[in-house]
Amino acid sequence: MYTLALRKKFIAFHQNADENPVRSHLYLLEAMLEAEELDDLGMVHDLEALDEVLEDVLSNFRDKNLAQVAVFGGVAPTLEVFARVLGNAIDETLYAPNLTAISVRLWRDEEAWALFDIEK
Repeated sequence: MYTLALRKKFIAFHQNADENPVRSHLYLLEAMLEAEELDDLGMVHDLEALDEVLEDVLSNFRDKNLAQVAVFGGVAPTLEVFARVLGNAIDETLYAPNLTAISVRLWRDEEAWALFDIEK
C-alpha cells in the first residue's frame, strides 16, 4: 500500500449559535491518497495536480464564514463535519482511478483534529 499526502494551511471563520463573536481558526488540511499500486510514472498521483485540486476545493472555504457556506446546509461546521465536507469535495474533484482510499485529517490547532476516510 502506498500513501501520498499533502498539507495546506488556510483560515476560515465560524460562529456558534450561542456565541455572538465570529471566531477564526488557522486550519491545517492533510489530504492523503492511498493506492495498492503505483501508476505508470511510479506515483500514487501527480503532486502538482493534487495541489491544484486542494487549492480549488479550499477556495470555497478560505477566508469565509463557514456558517454562510451553502454546502453545510445549516449544519454546524464542527471539525468532524468540516473534514467530511472537505473529503467529499476532494473526492468529487479529483480524478484518480487507481486510488483505494482518500483520507482527510483536518487540524483546528496543534492539538485538535478530525479524520474522515473514504474507501474506494
